[in-house]
Amino acid sequence: MSGNLNINKAEDWQKIRGAWVDNQLEKLQAHAERFFVTDDEIPLSRHILLSMITLFFVIFIVWASFAKIDETTHGEGKVIPSSEIQIIQNLEGGIVNKLLVREGDAVKAGQVIVQLRDVGAASDFGANSAKYLGLLATITRLQAEAEGKSTIEFPEEVVTGVPQSVTEELNAFKANQDKIYSQTNVLRQQRDQRAQEVRELETRARDLRGVIALSVQEKSMIEPLVARGSAPKLELLQLERGIKERQTELNGVLQGLPRAQSAVSEVDARIGEIESTAKAQAQTELSAKLVEMNTIKQTLGALQDRKDRTDVKSPVNGTVKDLKVNTVGGVVRPGDPIAEIVPMDDQLLVEAKIRPADIAFIHPDQNAMVKLTAYDFSIYGGLKGHVIDISADTITNEKGESFYRVKVRTEKSILERKGEVLPIIPGMVATVDILTGKKTIMQYLMKPFIKTLGRAMSER
Repeated sequence: MSGNLNINKAEDWQKIRGAWVDNQLEKLQAHAERFFVTDDEIPLSRHILLSMITLFFVIFIVWASFAKIDETTHGEGKVIPSSEIQIIQNLEGGIVNKLLVREGDAVKAGQVIVQLRDVGAASDFGANSAKYLGLLATITRLQAEAEGKSTIEFPEEVVTGVPQSVTEELNAFKANQDKIYSQTNVLRQQRDQRAQEVRELETRARDLRGVIALSVQEKSMIEPLVARGSAPKLELLQLERGIKERQTELNGVLQGLPRAQSAVSEVDARIGEIESTAKAQAQTELSAKLVEMNTIKQTLGALQDRKDRTDVKSPVNGTVKDLKVNTVGGVVRPGDPIAEIVPMDDQLLVEAKIRPADIAFIHPDQNAMVKLTAYDFSIYGGLKGHVIDISADTITNEKGESFYRVKVRTEKSILERKGEVLPIIPGMVATVDILTGKKTIMQYLMKPFIKTLGRAMSER
């Protein structure tokens, strides 16, 4: 009996347990039906939305894995002069005549900043210029005489600069021409006489040859008549005597002709000698005057340089930093500084401070962007440039901060916007972005996780 009772109790317990489990399963299923739905029950719009979200994340991951952006190193810096400050001086000094600039003014290379007055230089230059033009007039006259010209053409600068010298040289030229003419005039008359004698002798010789030819012809006609007895022999003898006399006279004329011609040549030689002597004398004087002119040219060159230096000019494009003279009429002593010019070339030099942690990836010729704090980058933009120098070691400032000095040279020295030119001067503060490479967007996003993983499981 007791054994059957125990068995029934066990079966009842199993039934109760099974009923409880079934009850719990029903409750769990009811809860599941409240929070979950089957695929058949999900609306089509939710399917599309889930698909689009999934596609967006896939596209974003692919794009972020390939799209690259610039990796830059940032540093603070300032604009510095591209070359040493230029100190303007004057060798001779002088009196201040005009002040054409003020401190802070931008100047161009070759622009006059101060005009000095050097009375001595101006006076000496004027005197030597007049002397030079007068000497040039003399040289022009001597060249004409040395070349045997009958007229002179003076340079325009001589005609307008020293008309009195032109008149004097024309008179001298005429006097020398008259002197030569007077010396050669008698000789020319003698030459004309000798030439006339030559012409007369040549005419006489020609006539005698004609007479002799006729007489010889006449003789040839009479000889047969004399041989036959038709003409007297005396007539033949007279004809022969006449031929001989004419031949003798012709020989005398022919002998005298070379002497007459020689006399003409002798007179010509004497005339040529006088003219050559005059030309040689003019050439000698010309050589001496040319030497003198070269000396005056050198003096004028030095005086011109001295005169030009009274216009004190800026040697470079830049800004007037310190104007030492401020009073018109003031005296500038020789060699005294007149002004200081801070150079400002077509390219700027920017000195940036880079942290030691960022220096490893910076090297010369890397591209950089200079953003001046004085001008809003979003409005005016920046200046493109490139790295030209990196300091060999760190530099520590008065605050104890260490940094590397990196110099960047820009492509331009001004900013422009809608025709407005914004000048940039040394001392302006700037932010320098140096392009050190490129990274994908995914690399940037994963960088914090990679750093965390690098430190994970390494702590004590």
